[in-house]
Amino acid sequence: MKKLIALVLLYLVCVCAQAAVITGGPTRGLWWNPNESGRGFNIEMQDDVMIVTSFVYAQNGAATWYISAGRYDFATSTFSATFDANTGGQCIGCAYVRPQGVANAAGPIRIVFDSYVTATLYYQGGSTRIVKQMYAYDSVLSILRGSFVLTFNRNGNVIGDWLVFRTYESGSSGPFVAGHFDGFPTTRIAVALYDAALRRYALLVQVGGYYDFYIVDMDDQRLFGLGWTYPVGGSPSGSGSPALGTRVQSPREVNAEYTARAPADAVDTADGDAVRAAAHALAKREGPAPAELVELSRRLEAALPGVR
Repeated sequence: MKKLIALVLLYLVCVCAQAAVITGGPTRGLWWNPNESGRGFNIEMQDDVMIVTSFVYAQNGAATWYISAGRYDFATSTFSATFDANTGGQCIGCAYVRPQGVANAAGPIRIVFDSYVTATLYYQGGSTRIVKQMYAYDSVLSILRGSFVLTFNRNGNVIGDWLVFRTYESGSSGPFVAGHFDGFPTTRIAVALYDAALRRYALLVQVGGYYDFYIVDMDDQRLFGLGWTYPVGGSPSGSGSPALGTRVQSPREVNAEYTARAPADAVDTADGDAVRAAAHALAKREGPAPAELVELSRRLEAALPGVR
């Protein structure tokens, strides 16, 4: 129970990082009201077709589920359909029996999304607030760990970054996550943090003599926001360019990849151990943050007032 409460509180913190503009549509996956545990809603979407599966209860307390299919309206961030049901289908371990569909079995359903991860679900006779369940990330920063691809178009030039964030660090202004441009672990470093004033995430990448700077909203899979590029020693100017990003790997997948980079067929046991130890250190480094990462986090903090 304590773990469940902690996850609920964590998720409510993560919700604060989201903005009201849902340019890419709501987050897919499991949704619920943390104050009404025991029922939930699975939201899936392909293009503008949304399917919502509701796991609820009948008036006699029996568990039941409904399926609702319809169009998601990007202009109003709204989904409208009906609670449809199925009956007489196949039980677990039983031979297949074709179920019978029951249209509009429990009245209309309408969901109005006010962020990527928060919404109000309206049903016949009432409504409830729902949020996306975040069950794998244990802090507001942990959602930033993993591998991400981001891009934006700056005056006709496409800027792209493939970033790998592995470790938690702490600078003079507080905690951040640290990583690098994929394939360049020492020469192209990157940092990211959550900015409470903006209620968004900020990322800074150093690529040679330039910085790529991002301010984004994000869910567990996607990033939407703005991007800038400017010389080292300068600062971001203008309103930024629309930026998009996606998660390529989860934190565990990143750790597994770095561990797997050690050759499995190493003949010399000692050498093999050394390679694996180096790979493990990349994936889970301990000790004080390197000075260059702390300095880059300071640069990131310095860039934020100009866009707040």
